[in-house]
Amino acid sequence: MKVRVAVCGLGGVADRIHLPACRAVPEIEVVGGCDPDAAARDRMAAKFGLPGAFSDFAAMLKETRPDAVIIGTPPNTHFELCAQAMESGAHVFCEKPFMPTVEEADRIIALADQKRRLLRINNQYRFMTIYREAYQRLARGDFGRAHYLQMWQQMYHPPSFETNWRNQLRRYVIYEFGTHALDLASFFFDSLPVSVQAHTPKVAPDIDADILVHLTLRFPDDRLAVFSFNRMTHAPEKYLEARLDCEQASLRLSLGGVARFSVERLRHGGFSWKTGLVRGGQARAERKGRSQVFSSARNSEFASATAAHLRHFVEQLNEPHPPLDGARHAREILRLVFAAYESAESGETVWLNRAVGK
Repeated sequence: MKVRVAVCGLGGVADRIHLPACRAVPEIEVVGGCDPDAAARDRMAAKFGLPGAFSDFAAMLKETRPDAVIIGTPPNTHFELCAQAMESGAHVFCEKPFMPTVEEADRIIALADQKRRLLRINNQYRFMTIYREAYQRLARGDFGRAHYLQMWQQMYHPPSFETNWRNQLRRYVIYEFGTHALDLASFFFDSLPVSVQAHTPKVAPDIDADILVHLTLRFPDDRLAVFSFNRMTHAPEKYLEARLDCEQASLRLSLGGVARFSVERLRHGGFSWKTGLVRGGQARAERKGRSQVFSSARNSEFASATAAHLRHFVEQLNEPHPPLDGARHAREILRLVFAAYESAESGETVWLNRAVGK
């Protein structure tokens, strides 16, 4: 029997990610979509063949009776929509950022527990090929213990470039994008950080948002992660780059378009040239001056990674008391985000678990 899914929010994220992801999961049947914008409803209904397109969320829940709802609306609407879906009997797959506050995250998790509803938040990067394969090789011991992570983003993309709710955010980069990077760090280190120190210097007097960010996270067992998110640089764009240093190798993980050109001297004379272009991403292991690709994604994986996450979501629906470990982890990532802003404002390190950090 298929899982009946309704989608709340028919904007860009539904177009690029949610509805293509649903199409890729045979167990899912999309039974309707909801958005207050009539043009968005008409466009998405025509493109994806939605059986019903609604302007009112409550009406959609009543008419379609979905087993689960995907919430793809601005985060300040998440609590009310998630609660309304759960009260109607539906499980919830919510887009990030999870909630505007940790207190709201706690309340919605408590409601999910009370109603025995599954709640997952779509930090889907850990389901992308390059990160998933890197994690599997780390777990297998291929590279030894991981101890130091560097992650950076560089582009010229101030909030004014956004065409939706994001352009109004004062807490911009860490809250809206940083959850992905912070989740990946906890994924690779299999733990949550014990402290955070953040700097968000005001590099553009007319922009009241974090557009240049430096974060340092301490993890248990003397492990460290540092992040640099720079959206006011004129350097070549890098969507998300990472280097993970391990005992036996360093891993270079590149998300986004990657072009490579190399020249190699042949043993019996002459040279060979190698070129390559991958649009999704690439993972390489670096040892003794040599670099070897161990994972590539030819195309963008934002939708396919969400599809993988949805397959996991569907599997968990069959459990008598659906687990909330994913929601609780998302709550901790949200807590880390707000701790980073607290650190940036105070100039002090914020401890999340001082006892473990000693």
